[in-house]
Amino acid sequence: MNPVDDIRRSYSMWYFINDFLTSLFNLIGITVAVLFIHTVIRLEHPNYSIANLIACQTCLAIGLLSSTIFFNNCYVLYHEFFDRPVNNTFCIIRGTIFSVLYINMYAILCLKAFNRLRCVVYSIRSATKSCRSLLVLTSIQWTVVLVLVLPLVISNGIDYGQHSHLCTVTIRKPWQFLYLMIIYYISIVFITSAYIYILYYVLHLPLLEPYRRQRQMKLLRRILILLFMLTLPGIFYLILLIYWIIFKSIPSSSLKICTLIDSMAYAGAVATIFISNSRLCRLYCMERQEKFDPVRQRQLDLIFLQQPRRKVTIIQTSFTLEKLPINIQRK
Repeated sequence: MNPVDDIRRSYSMWYFINDFLTSLFNLIGITVAVLFIHTVIRLEHPNYSIANLIACQTCLAIGLLSSTIFFNNCYVLYHEFFDRPVNNTFCIIRGTIFSVLYINMYAILCLKAFNRLRCVVYSIRSATKSCRSLLVLTSIQWTVVLVLVLPLVISNGIDYGQHSHLCTVTIRKPWQFLYLMIIYYISIVFITSAYIYILYYVLHLPLLEPYRRQRQMKLLRRILILLFMLTLPGIFYLILLIYWIIFKSIPSSSLKICTLIDSMAYAGAVATIFISNSRLCRLYCMERQEKFDPVRQRQLDLIFLQQPRRKVTIIQTSFTLEKLPINIQRK
């Protein structure tokens, strides 16, 4: 048996497993996003809160980005399974759509962090609580997204990955890749700074507000998980960039691993958003049922029966308007 054939076969099997796991994580993300949006529409129609509208936008952005990766991986998985060549038609259009959805997702996550900052810290100000303000912020967000994507398209930064079969900004275009990483890290720094400031504000709340402090701390724990999910791809991309600077090349399977980590992060992020909504958790997540000890229940019943009952007498009194003083009648 030729050892070269074994190496090719092993690489092919690794690509198959990687594409399968990537498709699975993206399918989970799409399912959770659709379930979240459907449930919010069903429960809150027609009166939607600003926080839930932004959460639905976030789930929609993650779901659309996961859908592009999912369909691309299903296409690649089918061709790899039947050993057929993968066609890279419409690569510029596919890459542009992918870049728009990628930047839009992080822009909406920044908007979500800004809204959480407004709700917790600046809750008294009502200038940013209306649907009109949300519409203005969404318009600004889409304008910024299109402006940020434009340099990638003009400079021909979108490339076709031979091993990942993705049309995106690869590390072979270093300036465009660095530009996309700067956008990513600015978004992560903004989101992290907003939530750190919220954490600082909540920890310094007066002791007269224990319920609000406890509620915000519980929510911030889940937000920290969301931040970890969003930061995980950036750590791997940073390692990959340092590797490319030192060795002037990257491993052939690195882009596929990046896609797998991205899919895991997106699925974890949308699942964290779903869990952070207490109303949806009460609706879908099974609460633990308390198990009562029958002996203990009988003892409680006996204690209740041994307590003396208080006699309550009701005295009915009737007053007539003629017998009241004159000053009370005038009132």
